[in-house]
Amino acid sequence: MNLSNALIIIESPNKVEKIQKITGAKVIATAGHFKGLTQDFLKDFDSYEPIFDFTDDRKKKNIFNAIKESEGKEVYIATDPDREGYAIGYFFYQMLKNKKPKSIKRAEFFEITESGIDKGICNAIPFSQSNMKMFESWKARAVGDKLVGFILSSKYSGVFKEKISVGRVQTPVLALIVQRQREIEAYEKLPLKEKVDYKIKAISSKNGKEFYLINNNLYNDKQEALSIINDLPNIAKCYEIESKETKSSPKAPLRTSQLQEFASKTLGISTSRVMECAQALFEKGLITYHRTDSNALSKEFLDELQSYLSNEEWYQRREYKAGEQSQAEAHEAIRITHYHSQSQIESLIQESNIKQELQGDCKSLYTLIYQNTILSQAKDCINSITDYTFTIKAMLFHIKSTKCLYKGFKGVFAEEISEEEEDKEIQEVEFSEGEEIAIAKLDTQEVKKKAPSSYKESNFISLLEKNGIGRPSTYATYLPTLIERSYIILEKKGKESIIIPTQKGISLIETLNNKEEWITKAQFTKEMENVLDCIAKGELQYTDFIRPLHQKMEFAPINEKDTKPSEKQIAYAEKLAKEQGIEIPKEIYEDSKECSALIEKLKKTKAPKPPSEKQIKLAEDLANKNNLELPKGYKDDYQVCSAFIDKCFKSKK
Repeated sequence: MNLSNALIIIESPNKVEKIQKITGAKVIATAGHFKGLTQDFLKDFDSYEPIFDFTDDRKKKNIFNAIKESEGKEVYIATDPDREGYAIGYFFYQMLKNKKPKSIKRAEFFEITESGIDKGICNAIPFSQSNMKMFESWKARAVGDKLVGFILSSKYSGVFKEKISVGRVQTPVLALIVQRQREIEAYEKLPLKEKVDYKIKAISSKNGKEFYLINNNLYNDKQEALSIINDLPNIAKCYEIESKETKSSPKAPLRTSQLQEFASKTLGISTSRVMECAQALFEKGLITYHRTDSNALSKEFLDELQSYLSNEEWYQRREYKAGEQSQAEAHEAIRITHYHSQSQIESLIQESNIKQELQGDCKSLYTLIYQNTILSQAKDCINSITDYTFTIKAMLFHIKSTKCLYKGFKGVFAEEISEEEEDKEIQEVEFSEGEEIAIAKLDTQEVKKKAPSSYKESNFISLLEKNGIGRPSTYATYLPTLIERSYIILEKKGKESIIIPTQKGISLIETLNNKEEWITKAQFTKEMENVLDCIAKGELQYTDFIRPLHQKMEFAPINEKDTKPSEKQIAYAEKLAKEQGIEIPKEIYEDSKECSALIEKLKKTKAPKPPSEKQIKLAEDLANKNNLELPKGYKDDYQVCSAFIDKCFKSKK
């Protein structure tokens, strides 16, 4: 691939060197968003048109350098293939489109490999033909979040007399955590009788191995169960045997939420750390794009795996659909970019030059993704589960036994990925029909009614996805934000971390539930996320998101701190009004926006400054000498006269 006359715009500086090496193009990174909403971020409340500006001078300089580099070149805007990435690319396109590039195209790189970049370049389309509604969707999200933050954060900071942060997404996330805490507290207050039931358990042994039989009847009163035990003999007879085959399939290739949950639970690291490592692996070309809501694998990659694995006895080609959550069929799940043996993982991580402090976790995460990718193309595990039914004085007792008939995907790697769900009642034992066994002991077994428990960090992401809160690019941000605001804490329990709300977080949600309940509801957030998706599809408009959101806050102004104009603004408005003989409205002395609007209006209607007699004479002499026609208004407007004079002198050079 030779793109020596091309400029590629990406987000991450860490990908620049690799993409330059693959393409031969000049590659410039924006380092994320380079434009953001200004302090007073809306022009008006009719159109809700936002005002954007550069986030800092360094990024501004970088972008103008990129625009300068683009002259005469083919430009590929290859910012990340999601809503946030598209918005960054859109801002660059708007600045570039009236300059002098040879072409401007939208490219999407789903993997930083030679084939992935080649595919992105080949499939690139003119940016003007890309789905610009994606920007409208991003704009709605950005403005909506800032609108809520400005109005409600300010309002409740006043209520609590301290800095309070209320957010369109973070607040319903906090509400879920607080609601669970209240459920736990309510359960703990219940009397013991309402928390526990009892079953009767018969304990025996065979070939030196202890096992137990369970009667499925539930008793609310322990004494009732014990009284029944007193009447039971110590002999059980095998009455019936039922066997059936069960199959368990490997995990599907992972989407973002599943990666965060599975990796956090398996590796014992935070979800934000998972995403930090995934970002590094993506940038080094080891995995595909890690912000995805798809479980699918591309046909090309399935073909590649088949060419390497088809001779393996356990191999089975499996195709996966994007999934119900997916917004784009073109996206893939998170997978390794190319097939290699497991023994190569160590050297791949070392050769990738990932930061030293990330290498250990990156290796663990890559191993997990590698195994998931390979196992997704393996056969089912087949077990035989046998249910033995015993009788003890006409009461039925059960024991389940399992036998592996075929390991399938569970036999591929020496260290199997453990199953999340495990039937704890399955024991390894075998009986024949009519067989009698001696019961060593009869006892009660507590069966705790399902008690609510604190959310775990590892499974909280899937809860957000289930409730329609957020998107793959934002899942990992909510908990760190809530921790930073002192609304929650994470408490370590073994490998897992549980989420506990602080008193500050509980108080905020209780107050909002009384005064602003809508902002705490996951359902409202889900509906608004659906509106954003509809905007991206062109089915709804930007204002269909913003106006109803603002209406929920009773159309409150975004900034009430300092509405009065400055002395300079007033003096300038008075000067313009005096020059044009206009009476100044009283409103401009109280409202800076009214004052600014009047200044703009007067500047447009202000009579132009006439040129001097010398300027007029010089313009006329030059017109006669060069046989040129004088421009209209040259005697009334010094700018028109000056422009004509300058034009004449330049033509002499």
